[in-house]
Amino acid sequence: EQRTRLATIWDRLYELYLQQANGERNPAPIQTEINKLIAERDAIRPWGWNTGKNWKDDTPTAELAKILGQK
Repeated sequence: EQRTRLATIWDRLYELYLQQANGERNPAPIQTEINKLIAERDAIRPWGWNTGKNWKDDTPTAELAKILGQK
């Protein structure tokens, strides 16, 4: 149940950040909604949402070495 709500929150935050970046709406109401969603997210789980996957696991070895500054 928490994961479902967190996923919904993140989806809406993504939409709002896009609207904010594109200047589609008045920025004040967008920011107000963003703040409310972040507060709700933090009340559920302060560290946000975790997919349970490590991003490094899906990165090709050569690319990962470049990102991490390894030769």
